[in-house]
Amino acid sequence: MNESIYKRLAQVEAMANAQKAELMETLQAAYERACAAEDAEEAAELARKIRNKLLDSSDKEMTLDRLGLDTSSATKFIASLAKIFTGRWAKYRQLLRDLPEQEGFPFNIEFPTPPDTEEGESE
Repeated sequence: MNESIYKRLAQVEAMANAQKAELMETLQAAYERACAAEDAEEAAELARKIRNKLLDSSDKEMTLDRLGLDTSSATKFIASLAKIFTGRWAKYRQLLRDLPEQEGFPFNIEFPTPPDTEEGESE
């Protein structure tokens, strides 16, 4: 019986550690350590993980129900689609995708700022 409890506790601890390893703060700290150690492979892998988490968190900004599409006519619908594909969130997400092409990758990169946190930004 006790052995079963300890086994389950170990499993829960392992799951908690895996979740903690994927937290943004943990990833950023690990990225900084990899950069300080000049470990290009590890820094690149961590930079991509951070980028992927940022892309995942911005997915909600690109869902159809949040995009404010004007469906009153085909012309207005197409115009609103064009605005979405060239809008602030689309540009932000493309900057995230282009992160590995930044000069200085993986040690000296600049993560883009999401549009909703930039001052004076409007649609």
